[in-house]
Amino acid sequence: MSYRLLHTLMFAFVSITVIACGGGGATDDMDHSAMADMDHNQDVAEDDGTAEETAMEMIGGGHATLVHEGAGGSPHVSVHWAVSDANITISYGRPYLKDRVVGESVPPMADAVWRLGADEATTLTNDTDIMLGDSHIPAGEYTLWTAHMNDEFHLIVNSETGQWGTAYNADHDVAHIAMDVGALDSPADQLIISIADDQLGFDWGAMTASVPLMVH
Repeated sequence: MSYRLLHTLMFAFVSITVIACGGGGATDDMDHSAMADMDHNQDVAEDDGTAEETAMEMIGGGHATLVHEGAGGSPHVSVHWAVSDANITISYGRPYLKDRVVGESVPPMADAVWRLGADEATTLTNDTDIMLGDSHIPAGEYTLWTAHMNDEFHLIVNSETGQWGTAYNADHDVAHIAMDVGALDSPADQLIISIADDQLGFDWGAMTASVPLMVH
């Protein structure tokens, strides 16, 4: 074998070896850099989306899911709270105040039962027995209403479900619980039902009202 042929074969072998062992370093560096940029951009997008989603889904201390936008512009939401060993969900329409005055131009009125929301009747679902005030509420599904009764403002728990929010039937009442009523420093322009600090309550306009909540 000639020296020139041997030199050519050795050069070809070295070149193949370098390529097989990752000799295309510049190309690999470009690929890794591009992949890193893509991963970073994806992480940023996911972070932004998660932050926005988290901000939207927290209502009254619970995790909310939009049910529908509401025919009259009052979004209907289903809000879930985990309280001790209980899972509590309240589904309700969230009206806007729109410069109206609670008790004068928007419910709750002094002489009428209110659906505690808008559109469909507000629904409470609890998978464990709970106490609202002094009333025992077995695990189940109920509707929530409010009404002025004598000198008190009551939360009404009713066993009839699936009805429109004006179809209240007192024959199905499970409990009437007197609520602690106060005034907000900053009026709530949209109805908020909340569960926090062992209380179930709502803020609406300048009004805030609550009852003690305990899980059995």
